Amino acid sequence: MMAIPKNSKAQLSELSRRDLFRIGGMGLISATLLAACGKNDLTADNAIASIGTIPPSSPLPEVDVTDVVLLRTAVSVEYNSIDMYTAAIDGGYFSGDFASTAEIAKRFRDDHLAHAEKMNTLVVTLGGTAFECANSRVNSLIIKPAIDLITAPDNPDVALDTVTLAHAIETVSAQMYQGFVGLFSDPKLRGEAIRIGQNNVRHAVILAQLINPGLSGVEPSADPATGVAKVVAVPSAFGNLAILRVPFGPPNADGVKTSITLETPSLNALTYDFVSC
Repeated sequence: MMAIPKNSKAQLSELSRRDLFRIGGMGLISATLLAACGKNDLTADNAIASIGTIPPSSPLPEVDVTDVVLLRTAVSVEYNSIDMYTAAIDGGYFSGDFASTAEIAKRFRDDHLAHAEKMNTLVVTLGGTAFECANSRVNSLIIKPAIDLITAPDNPDVALDTVTLAHAIETVSAQMYQGFVGLFSDPKLRGEAIRIGQNNVRHAVILAQLINPGLSGVEPSADPATGVAKVVAVPSAFGNLAILRVPFGPPNADGVKTSITLETPSLNALTYDFVSC
């Protein structure tokens, strides 16, 4: 603050008027705030006015991510694959150049049924409750939006998009098992996860070759016209846990399809002990 000479009565008078206005304004604001709140304690109940009714919140149950929870989650994702293949087969989505893929889809569905049965056997052995339905969050965020886009009346690529969805689900399922290997506390469960994950990777390789056949579809490559990465059988030297963004449905005016993000189940998508079908 600038020093005021003691003998300068005019400056002192001017400063006093400014201070009075400032102090008076702060007092008015403070008084208004306290009057609106009605209490000095702003943390007290109903101290701060609000518009509308705030519904009471229910705390989430206490949960632990156990081996049983991970196994039940794996089962639920297996049922996502089962339901997806069933919808595609029954709906006749495999047609044209991909008509014969329906038989491959039936074999893959049987594999996933066997995976689910194996995982449920382990669940029961560990004292958990078997789970026999799809993961609802994966359904709502991935499967249903993708199917809605694929079956849109103006989609010219129903069969191709269906195979692309199958490839994406197989890839994410394999990523899930790869991630669970490091989370299981029982070493025996890690071995089972590796074996089933490898099987899903094989499914993904076959589907990738259907989409992008030949040697050009083995290693990473991009579309020369758009620069977009192609679906390939071996996208990386090691298992990749990256999020996938996959286009489906009718293209817009610029020829671009709607992309859906696919990723492995996170904490809010795990099949905890209290989750039931």
